[in-house]
Amino acid sequence: MYEDSLAAQLRKAVENNSLLATDKFGILDDMFALCEACKKPLSSLLLLMNAYRNEMDNMVLLNLIDVCYGVVNISTDAIPDSVNVLKEFFISLLQCSAEKLALATFGHDKTRREAMQRFQVLLNDKNTPLLSADMRKAAYISVMRNSSTTNRNGFESLLKFYREVDAMKEKERILQSLASSPDPDIVLEVLNFLLSDEVRDQDIVYGLVGLSLECRETAWRWLKENWDRILKKYSSGMLLHYFVREIVTPLSSNEKAEEVEVFFGSHVNPAVDKILKQSIERVLIKARSIQSIKQEQSLPDLVNQLLRKE
Repeated sequence: MYEDSLAAQLRKAVENNSLLATDKFGILDDMFALCEACKKPLSSLLLLMNAYRNEMDNMVLLNLIDVCYGVVNISTDAIPDSVNVLKEFFISLLQCSAEKLALATFGHDKTRREAMQRFQVLLNDKNTPLLSADMRKAAYISVMRNSSTTNRNGFESLLKFYREVDAMKEKERILQSLASSPDPDIVLEVLNFLLSDEVRDQDIVYGLVGLSLECRETAWRWLKENWDRILKKYSSGMLLHYFVREIVTPLSSNEKAEEVEVFFGSHVNPAVDKILKQSIERVLIKARSIQSIKQEQSLPDLVNQLLRKE
């Protein structure tokens, strides 16, 4: 475990870029794991993350982005009133890297507007050089984050593009984005779409990994209602593991963990026993972490301070 004095020295070393990329990767990874295990406060992790503000190594950046996602996911339940400020902090943290996908996911207005404009160009010219692979994913995420039952145009345009495009890599990118809408009705429609003949069985996982946090309850209800159908269609294959893992692990309370146990206790299937236990354990770990973070009374003030330091 990193003591306060050592943590301060590590932050300084990261800021001064005096460590190898592998060391910077490992330090951040260790601190996130300690935070998840309730052995270090989230405040310590955020202070460390702030030291990576000018990081340009791609491997370290990708890890930093993953940690940002993880912190937002858990903070949505632990400190809901500070989540938007936390996202602004992460946007400021990542702007030097020009990481378009992360910026779009965290709601950076300029990135989203640019991404959506370029998506309109893409609809008219599938070979446009204006969208790199990274920018395409950012565009798709931006479109879906702005899609709702009262504003379906972007969603329907993206579905149409999915049906027209031939490249499987492009179809995968689109599938990874479709369920990122915060609108439960749109996500429900996407989940049903994943079970249709329009999506290859081996590609369903791409749609599942992109589920928005706002719609985790919708996805869980959908899984319960469609479990028998899924079980019949996919038998005992690995795809069952993805349905369980990607829909169960975003849940974040002891009550939900118990609900999952009760449901699968009456829908026993040996094929998913191991992944089910692992997924429930992830939910319980998250629940403990949320309770720990709620005890950090000064955390909202720290998030505001870090944002002002940009």
